[in-house]
Amino acid sequence: MARKQKTRPDGMLVAAKHLVEARKAVGQPGVLEALGSLGEREPVMANYLGEGLAAMSGRLALSGAPTDLVRGIHQESLMLVLSALEAQRKATYELWEGTTFGTLLEELAKPEPEPAPAPVKKPRTRKKKGE
Repeated sequence: MARKQKTRPDGMLVAAKHLVEARKAVGQPGVLEALGSLGEREPVMANYLGEGLAAMSGRLALSGAPTDLVRGIHQESLMLVLSALEAQRKATYELWEGTTFGTLLEELAKPEPEPAPAPVKKPRTRKKKGE
């Protein structure tokens, strides 16, 4: 059985609903808690984000930006990036939902076999008297 295509025709994977769901998922516990949760699943990525945003915030502070502005930009940037990553994750799970663990990708791409043709019936012949 061929797998139904769940993405848009143009190859788009993330839809608006994924972004809305992700924003709620990140916003409810708070961005620092969401970053900690990401750190449990993807520690290298979480460290990369944390360090990068800390460096950006430091540059803003050194350039004379007010502390409240620096904190706000850090929070908004972290919310934006974490929401985008979570939306990508949700969309990917939705795309692969229902597939079996360990299924080879080439097996998923194989077309369904065509049904075998029906056997051809031989025409009946009448027997002549005496045969």
